[in-house]
Amino acid sequence: MSINRERPGVTVELIAKAQERVEPKSGVVLVPYQSEWGSPNTAIKMAGYEERYKETLALVDTVELAAAGGATVLGYRVTNGNEVSAKYVQANAIEIAALYPGTYGNNLRVTIAASSADPGKKELQVKDETGVLEKFSFADADELVKKTALSNYVRAKKLGTDTVTDATDAQFTGGMTGTAPLTSADFTKIFNAVSGSDFDTLYLPSDDAAVQAAAKQFISDRRALSKKLSTLVIGGKEADDLDMTRHTERSVSMNARYVVNSAIAGEHNNGKTYNSVQWAAWVAGMIAATPADQSLTAIVVPLKKAAKDWGHTEILNALSTGTLLATRDGDVYIIESAVNTLSTIGPNEREDYGKIRVSMTIDQIMNDLMAAGKKYKGKLDNNDLGGAVFVGAVKAYLNVREQQGAIDTGWTFTDKKNGVGDRRSFLLSAKPLDAIENFDVDWEVL
Repeated sequence: MSINRERPGVTVELIAKAQERVEPKSGVVLVPYQSEWGSPNTAIKMAGYEERYKETLALVDTVELAAAGGATVLGYRVTNGNEVSAKYVQANAIEIAALYPGTYGNNLRVTIAASSADPGKKELQVKDETGVLEKFSFADADELVKKTALSNYVRAKKLGTDTVTDATDAQFTGGMTGTAPLTSADFTKIFNAVSGSDFDTLYLPSDDAAVQAAAKQFISDRRALSKKLSTLVIGGKEADDLDMTRHTERSVSMNARYVVNSAIAGEHNNGKTYNSVQWAAWVAGMIAATPADQSLTAIVVPLKKAAKDWGHTEILNALSTGTLLATRDGDVYIIESAVNTLSTIGPNEREDYGKIRVSMTIDQIMNDLMAAGKKYKGKLDNNDLGGAVFVGAVKAYLNVREQQGAIDTGWTFTDKKNGVGDRRSFLLSAKPLDAIENFDVDWEVL
């Protein structure tokens, strides 16, 4: 008889038993993107504008859209491997190369001259079309190599023993692109690369139905096999953005609480026009950034003019199929209702799972319980005392969740006291809180 072995960890089984579940969060949005600047084919966490600027020069609209609500962006620059860094070379002296490969590096220039601030040394000025970006004083090539190790734009490399000579606006050359139309194979590589990363939402920069189906399967497998719970956010073909039937067909094809389908399209307040796939980056960021006591319903969308103002019947069709859309409310646009694509309820699902806040709260709490299990994995004895330690830690966490308004009062978390070998079971009973969206008022006129 063989031993049945499983990977150590914690398993949380969700039992649909209460009345309503809820969920929002302030977290991480994964954004695959294409650009001529940034670390290629590497997941880079960018917590604020300075970090995003260093990595993308704020040139990637979908990254900025995803970050608009305050979420941390986990960026992944996708290239095909052909990218090359631009550089400037003084033979047998110094090579100064762009920090990242791509054609943007061809915009860089350097001036090397006597330093006015540091007599006896030279000064390197790094420039682009906007002017001087950085300055470094140096006595020799070795010092320049050390100084540019902190640069946001270049890296220096010593080539020989010759002295670094003066130069005026010397242009970088040789930068080559690694950008090409993304294929299904590219997305498979992306999914494999980020499968172990922690993120709350995944923005998919593709309107291809096959790629979207593959992304849904990736999220589903990740949830089932790796116990990492995330939400996928998608949009549609730009040519179909005025057709609600196409949007709703996409939602029906997904039909999952962990997939959000955005039908938002039109001119952003920044003056740029984005299609529904691009706007999906904003939606993904907002879902990740929204705290646990708030709903996305009725939040203002930075939409100056929608590609189409939907009619009443179209809005009802969108809501019934789980299509997220923006509608005009006076002078602004708002999220009509924060729904995901779950419209046909399956096993262990309920109607309220079709709300983003509910679904995200469930995922957030389950992810956090997984983290608690990892913290204590292999450190507690499988007896009542060990179980009590874990229960105490989880209860402390759930108290905070209750105070934040993520779950209602009356929750319980108990040890089933059924420990055998290296396994022990626990039971969580809790009611996540949703927001009131429909106010039914009966007026008894006296």
